[in-house]
Amino acid sequence: MNDGKKIATETKDFDFGLSTQDFRDLSQATFVEGFDLSQVKVETSRKSKPLNMAPLQWNDEQIDRTKEDSPDAALVFFREEDWEKVRTWSTSSTRLRIGPATLDFEIANRLMDKSEWVDSLIDAAMYVFRERTSLKRWRPHRVAFMTVAFSNMIKKEYGLLEAQGRKNYMLHNLLLQYGKGVLPPHGRTQEIWNVDVNRMYVPVHVSGNHWITLCISFVTRSIDVFDCSGRKRYKELDGFANLISRIVKAVQPTRHQKDFAVGAYTVSYVPVGKLNKSACDCGVYAVKFIECHALGLELSLLHDGNIIKARHRVLWDLWEAANDPELIDRMSKYQSPECLSSTVEEIL
Repeated sequence: MNDGKKIATETKDFDFGLSTQDFRDLSQATFVEGFDLSQVKVETSRKSKPLNMAPLQWNDEQIDRTKEDSPDAALVFFREEDWEKVRTWSTSSTRLRIGPATLDFEIANRLMDKSEWVDSLIDAAMYVFRERTSLKRWRPHRVAFMTVAFSNMIKKEYGLLEAQGRKNYMLHNLLLQYGKGVLPPHGRTQEIWNVDVNRMYVPVHVSGNHWITLCISFVTRSIDVFDCSGRKRYKELDGFANLISRIVKAVQPTRHQKDFAVGAYTVSYVPVGKLNKSACDCGVYAVKFIECHALGLELSLLHDGNIIKARHRVLWDLWEAANDPELIDRMSKYQSPECLSSTVEEIL
């Protein structure tokens, strides 16, 4: 994993507080113009290596695995002409907007380098998944994709619940906005949990500078955990198990709220084997596990043998989304939800 100094830096970047002091401590220098609680700060790499966008050289075995009709094609395949478009972009200095994030050389370099973390693009990937679903480009429906800010807020609010007691704790308004589909703000759906949505996917940053993925089902009241490290039992998941049911109950039509219990959801760890030998691919695995599960593909299609190609495919998917005319038009019309603006005014 990373050294202690790096871990401390990234932990701070992913800790979204709700107190006045917490907001004042957050630098917004790398944020999209205007305040947006769905964003995370982009941590620039400590390395200064040039971006290597040379044509990829595959050996025969790799060519067999990356054909358009290979089982893992949906996760790792892209055409030579597609990659040439990315290479052409790499000769310019253009920064591309992708929902709550931007794509530039520095971030592209992280995706190309198997020794680099790619934390800052997880929310961008979630944005792409939301838009693919809302535009009916993906067949999954009644599905939601959350942000890093949401998972961090769940963890922080659960700390308040434990401190105040279950009877005294009141759900934060922003959590209710997530449950109503007003948040995340980029690509928001206005779809209510358990009314219009059956399940949602959440990337979660856990102790040890590691990323895992959750699939939370409102129908079965269960949480499936996908973790490339093969570990079990993360204390960070207690907040999801105990708060999600409260949010679901609160956002139901009033006449149905009495029918919903607030008991904890069941947490299960899905066996995926022990992966991520490079220790830097957990973020890619987290994103790809979501894509794999949402599309109904076998999780075994992802492994250390093709995770580098999966990195490259993530770069292509983000580049493609940033240049998609329909998404560009939607992003140009983006307005921050009123619940974010009013909340910030009250806090500050």
